[in-house]
Amino acid sequence: LRGPRGGMILMKGDYENPFGKTASKSGRTKMMTELLDSSVFPGTQGGPLMHVIAAKAVAFREALSGDFRHYAEQIIDNAKALAEALAERGYDLVSGGTDNHCVLVDLRSKGLTGKAADQALEAAGITANKNMVPFDDKSPFVTSGLRLGTPAMTTRGFGPEEFERVAALIDRVLSDPEDDDRRRRREARAAVDELCEAFPLYDFVVA
Repeated sequence: LRGPRGGMILMKGDYENPFGKTASKSGRTKMMTELLDSSVFPGTQGGPLMHVIAAKAVAFREALSGDFRHYAEQIIDNAKALAEALAERGYDLVSGGTDNHCVLVDLRSKGLTGKAADQALEAAGITANKNMVPFDDKSPFVTSGLRLGTPAMTTRGFGPEEFERVAALIDRVLSDPEDDDRRRRREARAAVDELCEAFPLYDFVVA
């Protein structure tokens, strides 16, 4: 969902909680909604943020539209395009590809850690996350994997062709992560900026 951080707890009809929790004064068995309400507030949440609640409503309404369905399908198509383009460049993908919005790259065959790849890409203007991979022998703070996602750039209008260019940029950076003279990184950053400028976050005219 393209909405604010947060969540929503849904349940069917109310019922007595199965954990034996009782009201302190009356001794009656508390209803499940009482446990949920008290665990959320004051348990984990402070005052309600009305702008966040409103934003959730907008996000849920948007999710009911045909446009959102197309957006979700495009996310998957883009992730598959990114995965295929990386595989063609010799990167090992966990599970051999992807069926969702994420691509998980196993960097061990490249002699890279997730941390080193994450930092090199960030310097070039590409956001990724180090991530553990199956049978990883590195710590969670270093890792042997890199996680890439497609929703944010799909929102900007990227399609499979653009994600093939993204894969090429990722490969350009990771083929020389040290990049002592910073040349590759500067070139990649300029290409990233050019690509993003072609798909601005907001497209409007100020009168």
